[in-house]
Amino acid sequence: MVIHQNFLPLASSGLPVGKIYLGYLFIRPVHNPETPFKMDVSFIKHWKKRTTLEVGHRGMGNSYTKCAVARENSIHSLNKASERGADYVEFDVQLTKDKIPVIFHDFHVMVSVAKRSPEKDVHQIAVKDLKLDQLRLLHLDHVQHHSNTPLNEQVIKVTGENDEAEDLRPFPTLIEALQNVSTDVGFNVEIKFPMVQEDGINECENYFEHNEFLDRILKDVFLHGGKRRIVFSSFDPDICTMVATKQNKYPVLFLCCGANTRHQVYQDERTRTSLTAVNFAAGCGILGVNFHSEDVLRDHSPITKAKQLGLISFVWGDELNDKTNVEFMKKTVGVDGVIYDRIGETELRSSVFMLEKAKKNELFSKKIPSPVQTPRAGSVHFLNDQPKIPGLNLSQSVNQPHHEWPISSSSRRRSPTVTTEAEKYFAASHGLIQLNQGYLPQQLTTAREV
Repeated sequence: MVIHQNFLPLASSGLPVGKIYLGYLFIRPVHNPETPFKMDVSFIKHWKKRTTLEVGHRGMGNSYTKCAVARENSIHSLNKASERGADYVEFDVQLTKDKIPVIFHDFHVMVSVAKRSPEKDVHQIAVKDLKLDQLRLLHLDHVQHHSNTPLNEQVIKVTGENDEAEDLRPFPTLIEALQNVSTDVGFNVEIKFPMVQEDGINECENYFEHNEFLDRILKDVFLHGGKRRIVFSSFDPDICTMVATKQNKYPVLFLCCGANTRHQVYQDERTRTSLTAVNFAAGCGILGVNFHSEDVLRDHSPITKAKQLGLISFVWGDELNDKTNVEFMKKTVGVDGVIYDRIGETELRSSVFMLEKAKKNELFSKKIPSPVQTPRAGSVHFLNDQPKIPGLNLSQSVNQPHHEWPISSSSRRRSPTVTTEAEKYFAASHGLIQLNQGYLPQQLTTAREV
């Protein structure tokens, strides 16, 4: 049986993802307006080796379950991280009901319904079931998962006050981030696609079809990404494979939970351990793996394996909020990127890319003196500025390469009055014209003559 090149095997978990044809997942290519139908040159595994990059988690950090400078995943938070010296900023992207890519971490929000009694009814609703206008008009609260308190008591405001500045508001669109966040900072775009957890619960039921979902996100990035540095990541291995297959401009990292005890584990076997994640990334040809810090601190041998396979390694997790762990990842483990909250808050830092830009500008702004050029025969400089050679004059030999011309009585140097046939021949052969005071170079008057 011949399988079309756009068909890829399904995940080993056997989950129904995308469109299924004879047990294979169909990946519809997406058109990149900047590189139309050209896939012969790929940058999907291009990564310039630098010092460890530092990435602002959700901008300046998680604000709903921890203390942060600004509301997470807002334009203000992303720009603040850039100002504090972040090399990249990480944020989460998903679709609204009207299929607009927005930046928000959780799949669900809480909606309060007022009643005549003092109590309120609280309902959990998926972001994908609300249009963008509704997300911005409704008063929404954050869903506190893994909490033992009743649902109606888990109230942390998502939406702000009516007079809140635009860049502080939640649910900015992906386009707004691409247009309004400093282009000097790179984007680590985490693509949020629901998965089935180990306990059998789907993170968000009845979600978008894979191709339709990804094409909307990639379209906005292609049209508005410009020259910004962008890397995609996702916990869903099928999403990673599809993003790498659909386009060849931006690299992809596989987000891995590993064998940690803090986060929910997924049914998909490729997500279970860090070593399995490394093997998956190497097998499907993506850039690398984004490991969980808890797993790496326990055993960082998978990162050693990733380096041997030529993969890039990032690390994320709450453990990186401890500066000691960040330094350990950078200097001992030698990862390529660390993602953490409240970047640049305790120490002043500058973006690696800003430093490179400053050095480049300094290099090109220096005035380099042009080398001394030997004057061509027949030029004004040749005639007027020849070195004086004692005992040599024009009457000795007209074929000598150098001649000393006497200085006229005026301050301006001119050729002397020609008195011999040899001097006339020299003047004619070098394009000189005769004047009352002597000979001067002939003036060119037309472009053709030049």
